Amino acid sequence: MYADDSKVGRQILCEADCLALQSDLDNLCVVWSKNWQLRFNLDKCKILRLGKCNVMRQYSTQDDSGQMTVLQDTVEEKDLGIWMDSSLKFSVHVAHAAAKANKILGLIRRSFVHLGITLMKQLYICMVRPHLEYGNVVWHPMLKKDQDALESVQRRAARLVPSLSKLCSEERLKLMGLPPLSYRRLRGDAIETFKYLHDVYD
Repeated sequence: MYADDSKVGRQILCEADCLALQSDLDNLCVVWSKNWQLRFNLDKCKILRLGKCNVMRQYSTQDDSGQMTVLQDTVEEKDLGIWMDSSLKFSVHVAHAAAKANKILGLIRRSFVHLGITLMKQLYICMVRPHLEYGNVVWHPMLKKDQDALESVQRRAARLVPSLSKLCSEERLKLMGLPPLSYRRLRGDAIETFKYLHDVYD
């Protein structure tokens, strides 16, 4: 729970679970909100249903005046910087990350008259790659098209260096010292696994 990002969830198997979730929402908006003096913007409150077998029931909340508002359904939502959809495939997040990274590459291309290997590598590592890797332990892409979309951004960054224009993509990345993003994701997963196995985490 963050000041501007609160969530409530429940496994829904029957009508009783729907009623329990509605009760949770009522308590959240009436009791919790007043205790913490934190009002919800009901226009931004939405429902994201995960899974295939889901009871399509409407849920509502009430504002300070007691007026009821029906919550709108959504098929994709941004949560702490990561886009997710109802199938948890994260293709939406990959598309957003690749688009944002490509925009920054375009800005770099327009802002510099000449780009050497060292300068381009520094700009890419500092300004572009973080958008391609943020939270990837959560959304590690399983689909080939998502993996290719991320790798294409890194290949485009290498093409911006004029001195490497006559080389193939693999040679460009090798000379720039940029390993594939898939390798970096596997390395990150290995580091997280090590931390779990050696009690770095609870």
